[in-house]
Amino acid sequence: MNRFEIHRVGSQIAEQLHYHDFHEIDLMLHGTGVFHLGGSEYNMEPGMVAFIRSNDLHDITGGQCVCIHVHERFLRSRSTPNTDLNACFEGNSRVIAMDPTSLRRHVDLLGKEPDDSYGVDLVYENRFLDLMIELNRASAVGTEVAPHTKMSSLITNVMEYVSGHLNDDLSLDAIAERFFINKYYLSRQFKKNTGLNLHEFIVKKRLLKSKELLRSCGSAQNVYKQCGFSSYTHFLRCFKQEFHMTTKEFLTANTAHTARP
Repeated sequence: MNRFEIHRVGSQIAEQLHYHDFHEIDLMLHGTGVFHLGGSEYNMEPGMVAFIRSNDLHDITGGQCVCIHVHERFLRSRSTPNTDLNACFEGNSRVIAMDPTSLRRHVDLLGKEPDDSYGVDLVYENRFLDLMIELNRASAVGTEVAPHTKMSSLITNVMEYVSGHLNDDLSLDAIAERFFINKYYLSRQFKKNTGLNLHEFIVKKRLLKSKELLRSCGSAQNVYKQCGFSSYTHFLRCFKQEFHMTTKEFLTANTAHTARP
């Protein structure tokens, strides 16, 4: 995906918490659903909009919604000094409430996905940008929705600790000792709150960090230890398994995207 994708989805099927290296917006049009952001749970109703920052763990089930995937760099390229199209993603990921009829009307204006006819792709892109302008306006003035249930403070603190100490010893024993808690209880609570086991979460965070470092330094051999991987071959294997590409393929694709206006 180079710019944006729009998926019109019927009743969502439950899946494990996941993340992307692009932003996502979920627009609930009909029915009801459940949205998970980390360990927080939201009861989604028509008119609710979830703004999900890149790399934030999330999932949504139930209801009929439109799911937008969009790259930050694309929105930045279409922004102006007076209109920042990335503004709705500033701060934390969140859910707001809009008027359902108004939201459906804005989505309907998009029309069908473009074919190969002359000019249709530009018309579709302009309609998408119109939608992003309306969503940013709603984000600035809309009512923020509180989660139905929240993640425990213990798990929030553990996640923050992991994110800030990716190059340290993050074994289950070490983290349990750091928080003065039984390791088996910690393991159960982390799985219950996030849908992931603690080791999976740590590996995902380390791999996301490796992407950031690869973009800046361009060498897998120079970044794997900085992300907490003790073995270069293990890092390469995990990277390929998580992102379905090698580090070399990632660097090639990233260079091409950076060069593209």
